[in-house]
Amino acid sequence: MADPAIPRIELEYAFSIRIVFKERIDFVGPNGGRGYVPPAFGEVWGPRLQGRVVPYSGADYARFTDLSRGISVNTHYMLQADDGTYIYIRNLGYLYRPPVPEGGTAGPPYFRMSPYFDAPTGPHDWLTRTVILGTGQRRADPFDHSLFTYYAVR
Repeated sequence: MADPAIPRIELEYAFSIRIVFKERIDFVGPNGGRGYVPPAFGEVWGPRLQGRVVPYSGADYARFTDLSRGISVNTHYMLQADDGTYIYIRNLGYLYRPPVPEGGTAGPPYFRMSPYFDAPTGPHDWLTRTVILGTGQRRADPFDHSLFTYYAVR
């Protein structure tokens, strides 16, 4: 039972990121599969952050051994806020593939992430002092991209 004296955790929508990809490189070695996917470009929007993804500033580094269980994701990118500030983001998480129910079809895969940010002192340093959680989905229509949504823990 939760202690009523301890404040409940709440999530506040902070911003979203759309990252567009032009290439994917996958290979399988003796330790399983790996993927490398650099961002071609992207945009950031929301109530607490607006800007863009700096093209080819990093990549998704995926690790997969059993695709039915999901893919671990380790991403590194640079964002640039509308005021020109550069912000580093690292996402650690998973791309989950929902199980196929008997006689049915699985829902679309989705991401769950815990991002880490590094921003200079100033209007965006709240990112370095806030616990943030992310979710997302990979999409192929009309082009290869991922859409992420980030929530600040309050």
